[in-house]
Amino acid sequence: MRKWYGTRWPLLAGATALGVTAGMLPAAAAPTAAPNGANPQLAAVEAYLGRVADSPDDLRRFLEEMPKGGDLHHHLGGAVRAESLIGYAARDGECVDTTTYVVTPGPLPCATGQRPARDALTPGPFRRGVIAAWSMRGFVLPPDGDPQPGHDHFFDTFGKFGEAATGHDADMLAEVARDAAKEHTGYLETLITPEAGPLDQLVDRILPNNPGPDDLAAFHATLLADRQFQALVRQAADDTERSVRDSRKLLGCDTEAASTACRVAIRFDYQVLRALDPRHVFAQQILGFELVSHHLGRFVGVNMVQPEDAPVALRDYTLHVRMIDFLKSRSPDVRVSLHAGELVEGLKGVRARDLTFHINEAVDVAGADRIGHGVDLAHERDPQALTARMRQRHVLVEAPLISNAEILRVSGDRHPLRTYLDAGVPVALATDDPGVSRSDLTAVFQQAVTDQQLTVAHLRTFVRASLDHAFIEGAGLWKEQDRYDAFAKPCAHDVPEAHRPPSASCRALLKASPKAAVQWQLEREWREFEGRYARR
Repeated sequence: MRKWYGTRWPLLAGATALGVTAGMLPAAAAPTAAPNGANPQLAAVEAYLGRVADSPDDLRRFLEEMPKGGDLHHHLGGAVRAESLIGYAARDGECVDTTTYVVTPGPLPCATGQRPARDALTPGPFRRGVIAAWSMRGFVLPPDGDPQPGHDHFFDTFGKFGEAATGHDADMLAEVARDAAKEHTGYLETLITPEAGPLDQLVDRILPNNPGPDDLAAFHATLLADRQFQALVRQAADDTERSVRDSRKLLGCDTEAASTACRVAIRFDYQVLRALDPRHVFAQQILGFELVSHHLGRFVGVNMVQPEDAPVALRDYTLHVRMIDFLKSRSPDVRVSLHAGELVEGLKGVRARDLTFHINEAVDVAGADRIGHGVDLAHERDPQALTARMRQRHVLVEAPLISNAEILRVSGDRHPLRTYLDAGVPVALATDDPGVSRSDLTAVFQQAVTDQQLTVAHLRTFVRASLDHAFIEGAGLWKEQDRYDAFAKPCAHDVPEAHRPPSASCRALLKASPKAAVQWQLEREWREFEGRYARR
């Protein structure tokens, strides 16, 4: 039941070119206005959506072409399809247990009860079994509404295919970049945990006692002063650079035949494994903060992962957010997004009390800039006051709708998406683990239309807000955060069209700020998209 994000292999991502992301405007600010004036084409595009909304294939084509900005909640370890993982394992001569479908290293021949991974390259029952065990393909939720079976199957996949991904960071980065480019997603902020194993070993040797709330300063000082810890920070950064370079080679980015995937910008957040002992959790948080502080442009934020309902994660939730609060007091510029409120009634070990404070403490104690999931909102203490604070502080919710439906059985009117929108809280659609979910960002957008009855205006606001709240470096393009009716002063009189180059002042902003540049590119793509579909 653990989400094995990077616990056994360094999942690394990095910045490529300039790219884009997705988000949500407060409901109080009408999301129908175009920048620098009204957009007469929007109504025609809304009408087109109305005509295709009941045709899944037509709706899919429409949404696949829609510029989505980017994906802010994306785990690299769960983003690659099982078919690709089978290919990695076969290439490396690994074995697969015929009962549990757990991958183990070679060499061949495999032990009794195992088969070579290469056997799963051929269509047939074994291949189908592997794919089903490593993903949600073919998984049928029970009719009684129990969330546990889907939850357990989803999280169990990571322990089964983890070994297959070892050593394939560049392959995975290249694949997710190709997937993003195909569906017009220009920016990925992916989650990884490099050097987690060596860090755990170091901490067990030099800091064997678990820290409490009063021990954080001493623990922090001791770890920062350790030369081996600093070497791990450098190693994580070096591994990242190498993986990025290798992925770009796979994509042919420095050749005339460069893939369109080379234009997808990738940044990443350091994901902390919350189901571990407190000393390991805090050490990973410290490593993440160090990487963001000293390697801006690759690492841009810190997050916490693994099931929120895991026993240790439930027990130590308040301690974990206090640790983040301590580190933010030392490094206030480090951005934080926290998985919070990924809980529902009926999950094993989850008490009613656990549903009442996780989002509150992520916002009020940890000072999170964004939260992931947030589905237990209705059970939180004073949800109306909580959403008011989130709106005031511009705390964005990352909403992976398909993941919420598969893992927690939360969809339709059970999902709090509309509540967040009505409260003016910014929201971004996201994938979570598209490889495991057998989905993509287009499918999440489709879920938003069919399950939540959202409009083109909503979707356009989502993609704008995701870049607005992305941790990518630089000043933003918009005059005000979460209001998309006017550009910042340098670009105030510019129009993002291909045949109209920006003014000198706007060009200077776009050159100096990767964030403004991806936002500008999104606006250009949206104008082209709207113009194309307004004529249909």
